[in-house]
Amino acid sequence: MKKYELELTEDNIRKTIENNILGRNNNLVMLGKMLLNQNENIMISLDGIWGSGKTFFIKQFEYLIKNIDEFPDNKVFVENDKEIFRKLKDNNLVIYYNAWQNDDHEEPLESIMYAILNEFPNQKNQLISFKEYKKIVKGFIWDVIRVASLEKIDMKHFDEMKSYEDITSSIITIEEKKDSFNKLINEILTDNQRLILIVDELDRCKPTFAVKMLETLKHFYDNDKITIIVVTNNSELSHTIKKFYGYEFDGCGYLNKFYDAVISLEIKDIKQYLQNQLNFCNRTYLPYDMSYLILRYYNFLLRECNKFITIYNLLSSYIETESDFNRNENYVFSCILLPLAIALKIKHIDLYHQFMNNKGENIIREFIKGSEPQKEMIDWIKELLGNPEQDYIDIIIDYYKQIFDKTNSIYRINFHDAISLLGTKLQIEDNKNS
Repeated sequence: MKKYELELTEDNIRKTIENNILGRNNNLVMLGKMLLNQNENIMISLDGIWGSGKTFFIKQFEYLIKNIDEFPDNKVFVENDKEIFRKLKDNNLVIYYNAWQNDDHEEPLESIMYAILNEFPNQKNQLISFKEYKKIVKGFIWDVIRVASLEKIDMKHFDEMKSYEDITSSIITIEEKKDSFNKLINEILTDNQRLILIVDELDRCKPTFAVKMLETLKHFYDNDKITIIVVTNNSELSHTIKKFYGYEFDGCGYLNKFYDAVISLEIKDIKQYLQNQLNFCNRTYLPYDMSYLILRYYNFLLRECNKFITIYNLLSSYIETESDFNRNENYVFSCILLPLAIALKIKHIDLYHQFMNNKGENIIREFIKGSEPQKEMIDWIKELLGNPEQDYIDIIIDYYKQIFDKTNSIYRINFHDAISLLGTKLQIEDNKNS
């Protein structure tokens, strides 16, 4: 079974920018403009709920800074926009740090310093051994280590160090850590350069590490050469903070003390993503049209769209039926009720259980009445049902009730077969009890 999760490969990042698959190229340019003229310390929050594509967005941004001239024509970016990223490349060093992958470290500052130290040789366009690396850093970090250790570490001990962690673990006090970090940054950056430090996945970290990281970012990184972008779900991060300080603590207020600006990464119309990335909804087709209305109504995230299409393809033989026998009944089961069930299983598991236990009448009514464009869908459903005199919603609900009726037709059986592939077993009732 094909999976549709968009992996963070360079090829995928380039293609999504080139074809604007996620519809966010303008957002990337706007973030570039925001950072272009920064000349003081600033912390920006890139906020978005889980599954909204935050990491992919910031990786696109990082890729553009480093590779903007891979897009030579004006089809993707106009020349003025490309010039923004060229200037960012000339004037900034970009470091990406995944906090979740490092939350087993005791000290966030040392963890970030290690990440920067590990990245620094790459700026020289070469991969070198730790032995060779020590020759590069010895000149500027030795004084820091000597002071931090109260002169208990001599040059011999430095030469015996075996890893980057050995260096960072030698820096022990708050002021010394702060001073050593600034010395490291000033050594790596040229006079006119700035550091863009991207801290991702903080909302997934252990509460202790997340709080330590925020305090570290605020109290240590007051160097005017540094821009910090915290990529996170602030709602979830506030809950993490409450786990640390207590559930009566104002987690949102706490976060607002750290951020100079918050950029909300919202999902616009998902149709372009469905068409270009998932090859879905790319033609007028009843199952596609109805599925799209359902996804839009329930505000599906990109990751949730991936799951929906994976399951849709698994059940496609039940959804995309071509038989003209009992056509209207067939389409209600296959094009409305089955996609709706898939969506509920992904997005609202409680509603899914209601739906699968013959308690989904209000779910159907609310969806049909609340969907946009409402008139378009109403006209489509009425035409599908032959423009009946009976209320079309009542007709759909009657079909829904038949799912749980022992005497129902083959289409009810097909619906059960499809649902059983999702691991759900329906309780079939006698008609008089349905």
